[in-house]
Amino acid sequence: MSLLFRIAVYLPVLFMIAVVVVGQQHATAKETLRAAATRTVRWTLWTLILVALMTVADVFVIGW
Repeated sequence: MSLLFRIAVYLPVLFMIAVVVVGQQHATAKETLRAAATRTVRWTLWTLILVALMTVADVFVIGW
């Protein structure tokens, strides 16, 4: 339940940050939201990759 709550908070916050980041580069709201959605997906994938790498490092150093 805790993980689901964290994801439910993380993704909208990540999207809002992406809107701010890409909002200065686009003229219309449609372009801004499309670019923010793309960036949110990209950042989410990077987050999953980094969490997986940290888990592998944790298992390697500490053990299962």
